[in-house]
Amino acid sequence: MTSLFVALGLAILIAVFALQNTLPETIEFLFWEYQTALVLVILSSTAIGAALSAIASLAARWRHGRETRVLTAAFGRGTKADCRPGTAGLGHAITPMPYPLMFR
Repeated sequence: MTSLFVALGLAILIAVFALQNTLPETIEFLFWEYQTALVLVILSSTAIGAALSAIASLAARWRHGRETRVLTAAFGRGTKADCRPGTAGLGHAITPMPYPLMFR
C-alpha cells in the first residue's frame, strides 16, 4: 500500500512539474529535428521510462509466478497426514539439530 502512495505522489509531482514547463522546445536526434511543447517531452519521457521499467521486471514476475504455481501444486498433492505439527509437510518428523554448526 505504501508503494502505491509513493507512486501516486511521484505522478503528481511529475504532472505539476510538466505543466509548469509549457514552452516550445526543439528536439534533435541524429538528423531528425522536431519542435514541440516541453510538457509533452517530459510526460513522454516519463511514460517511456515507466514502460521500460515494467518490461525489465517481467522476467522476475514470470519466474515468481512459475515458482508459486509449482509450490502450490506440490502443496496441493499433499495429504492431511503430511501436515501434522512437526513434519513441515514432509510426512515424517523433523529431527532438529542440537546446536548450529558454528557452535560445535
